[in-house]
Amino acid sequence: MISWIQRYFQKHFRLVFAVILIAVALPMVVIYSSSGGGGRNGASKLLERPFFGRNLGNAEETRRIFNDATWSIRLKAGYDALQSAQLQQYALQRVAGLALADELHLPVPTADQVAKSVATLHAFQNEQGQFDAARYSQFADSLKTRTDLTGADVNRILRDDVRLEALSKLVGGPGYVLPRDIKEQLSLADSIWTVQVATLDYAAFNPGLNPTDETLKKFHADNAFRYDVPARPRLSLVEFKGSDYLPSVSPTEAELRAAYNTNPARFPVPADAGKKDDKLAAPGATVDNFPKVRAQVEAALKMAVGARGASKAANDFATALYDRKLAANSPELAAFLAEQHHPAKAVAPFAPDQPPADMPWLANYAEPISRLSQERHFSDPLPTTDSFVILLWNENLPGYKPLFAEVRERVLADYKDSEKRKLFIARGQALRTQLQAAAKTAPANFATAAATEKLEVKSYAGFTLRAPPQDIPYLAFGALQQGLEAGQVSEMVADAEKGYLVFAQEKKLPDLTPANPRYAELQQQMMARTANSNSSVYLGGLVEAELKKSEPANAARP
Repeated sequence: MISWIQRYFQKHFRLVFAVILIAVALPMVVIYSSSGGGGRNGASKLLERPFFGRNLGNAEETRRIFNDATWSIRLKAGYDALQSAQLQQYALQRVAGLALADELHLPVPTADQVAKSVATLHAFQNEQGQFDAARYSQFADSLKTRTDLTGADVNRILRDDVRLEALSKLVGGPGYVLPRDIKEQLSLADSIWTVQVATLDYAAFNPGLNPTDETLKKFHADNAFRYDVPARPRLSLVEFKGSDYLPSVSPTEAELRAAYNTNPARFPVPADAGKKDDKLAAPGATVDNFPKVRAQVEAALKMAVGARGASKAANDFATALYDRKLAANSPELAAFLAEQHHPAKAVAPFAPDQPPADMPWLANYAEPISRLSQERHFSDPLPTTDSFVILLWNENLPGYKPLFAEVRERVLADYKDSEKRKLFIARGQALRTQLQAAAKTAPANFATAAATEKLEVKSYAGFTLRAPPQDIPYLAFGALQQGLEAGQVSEMVADAEKGYLVFAQEKKLPDLTPANPRYAELQQQMMARTANSNSSVYLGGLVEAELKKSEPANAARP
């Protein structure tokens, strides 16, 4: 396999070398040519932000640094495992690491070392973790048509990553771990569990809350900020419904069949029609479901045409508004709306997070609504569930603090939600005490006591945390990682819908001595993680120190 990779690079060596040569020569031509602006008479001065020999003030160089980091982690993980701040830190640490590697005179990896590293990249592995030559070839072929990444870029990124791995081993050290830490990890990963999980349903939990107005008024006073109404615009809207632009002519049979064949799953067969035809069809015969869903397909095609018509009409309307320079709330605007036969419909004033009940989609457009004003008094066309609308600004309404009577129903709902959650947690604590006492007498009593309290109980036997049951609730699985011992019942862990109490009926510990082969395996993994962490912390310190050197004089300091 490795020789196959080497042959691939050797086959394309001339092309890669040519691309590298162009990449090196082109900036020199730009810098030193009379039009490059790099001489003393340059019309402008580039921003300088030196960083280990690179210039973070140069947009093109910064783009390359982050592009290299993006592809580095993408190839290693097989997906974009880092985002935003994490990716930025990783990108800067790569630059710092390569500068340190130069300072320590670490050799540039050979082609053979780079080729071997390719087989370890998740982007080129199959589901079994084996190197997949087909995936590698597919990626290599994609480079021929890409404009943002070349073979030379990939070769450079791989070479740098191999060099950085060597640096990490040097800087990170051996990654010492204590025997007790290995035993703790081994116990956590390889213990064999038998557990019972009791589930308390939040929706079915009814504490029977009936607060007085005095209680609600106090809750309102304590949480008045929740009910403040912010400044907001009063709006009206012009709507273009898709149903008004349906085609007068039905699609042809060929068009209907083509639309169906493109995505049959989009048109589910009615249950009754499917059962009837299944009885009539010969064994092994392919059933054509198109006749059963033909009406669905026709309706979908007509709706698509109607939506396109509504979109075009809304865009034409917005363009006409712009071209005519009509002022907000003016008689000319009213006359234009009447002329277009699209009168404006008033929208009841609303806070951004509380749109009118019949227009919930308005909550998706807080940003374009915030831009509306007397000067910019109409929005771009905005899609709704079955139409396109243009919002018109009418006036700005000031914010205010509503009286209790205005928001009583909201206060009541919020109070009930808050108190129900508190009582739900308290119920879980009481149940834990009760179930723990029952389980102490006999493991079977846990399920009996839980059933008495109308809790759903499910057992999971003979599993490890490395290979948990697929249907065990995630929160219940997490409770086992919090140091739960045999015979104990966990604190209730809850999400928005359920609460879980986990009874560790049995916990069989593995061999925790070095005689267990898993001991050495985990030791190596933990040492590698510790070394990588040490290396990351060290490089992070280099990054911070280097950035401070070029920090603007007026930059805010903590």
